[in-house]
Amino acid sequence: MVGRSDLTTPLAHEEEKHRSARTPLGLSAAALLPLVFASGLLMGSVVSVAVVMGVSAQRTDALPTVLAAAALAALEPYPMVSPPMEVPVEYTAAKPLDNACLIKKLAIPEGPQTFDACGFVVRSTDEVWNLRGDVDAAIEKYFHEDYLNAGSWGKRAIGKKALREGVLAEMRAFPDIQIHITDCVCKGNDNDGYKCAMPDVLDGTNLGPSAYGPATGRYARWTGMVESLIQKNAATGQWQYIAEWGVHDEWALIQQLGLDFNRVPHPATNDEPLHDCSPLVQIGADPVIDKFDLNRLNEHEDAKSKALSGH
Repeated sequence: MVGRSDLTTPLAHEEEKHRSARTPLGLSAAALLPLVFASGLLMGSVVSVAVVMGVSAQRTDALPTVLAAAALAALEPYPMVSPPMEVPVEYTAAKPLDNACLIKKLAIPEGPQTFDACGFVVRSTDEVWNLRGDVDAAIEKYFHEDYLNAGSWGKRAIGKKALREGVLAEMRAFPDIQIHITDCVCKGNDNDGYKCAMPDVLDGTNLGPSAYGPATGRYARWTGMVESLIQKNAATGQWQYIAEWGVHDEWALIQQLGLDFNRVPHPATNDEPLHDCSPLVQIGADPVIDKFDLNRLNEHEDAKSKALSGH
C-alpha cells in the first residue's frame, strides 16, 4: 500500500457543511443534541445523589465531589452482553446473500509471470514512505498520471497531484510515520498486470494538523488492508500503480489521538457501493474497473480536457 487515500484531506464542501451547522460553542447541531440530553441526565443524577446524601445549603462543599462522581459514571464503557446460545431468529429471517456471482469474474488471464509484484509493492512503499529519500521522485516513478486512489467513506482521489497532496499532508501530520507491510499476495501476469493485496500496520506521532483535527502530540498505531492494481507503463516501461482501494481503522486512530469524533470532518454516510457481482477491477490488457470508479475516472478525464482547452 502506498497511496493512503483514507487519510487524505476531506472534500471542501463537507468541511463547509460541518462549519455552517455548528453552534457558537463550536459543536455541530447534531452533536449538541446528545450533549444536551446527556447534560440533563447528568444533572438528574447529581440532584438524586444530592438528595440521598442530604446536601443542603450548609453542605455545598460536597457538590464538586458529587459532580465528579457523576461525570466519571457517565464515561464508563457500555456494558458487554453475553453472546446468544442459539442462532438469532432475526438473523435467519433476514434477506440472504449469495456472492457466487462474483467468482467467474475473478479469473486471471494466462500469461508470463516473471515480474516480482510483491517485491515492487514493498520497495515502492519504502521509497515513498519509509526511507526518507526523494519522495517526489518516488511518486513520479511509481504512480501513473491518472492514478485512482479509493479510501474509506467512499472517498476517491484521482491523479498524481491529488496523491502528492495527500502524501505530504500525512507526512506533516505524522513526521515519523512508518508503514509496515505485514504480508502480500499478487495474482496476474506480465502482460495484463497484477492485482495485489497487502495488510499493513502504520504508526507515528501526531505532531502536525491531520485530516481529523489539530496536532495532539500523541503516538498512534493503526491497521488496514489495501488492494493495488499495477501495470507496466507502455510509454516508459516502468511498472506503476494504476489504482488502489484501501481501508484503514480510522476509528482506532481517532480514539488514540484523543479527538472528538463529532468534530472530525467526515461524510454523513459511507457512500462506498456494495460492488455485488462486480470486482473492483477485472484484470486484462485494458482493465475493466467497477462502474462506480469508472465514472470518477471519466469525470477526471473531462476535467483534464477542459483545463487543456482553457475552459
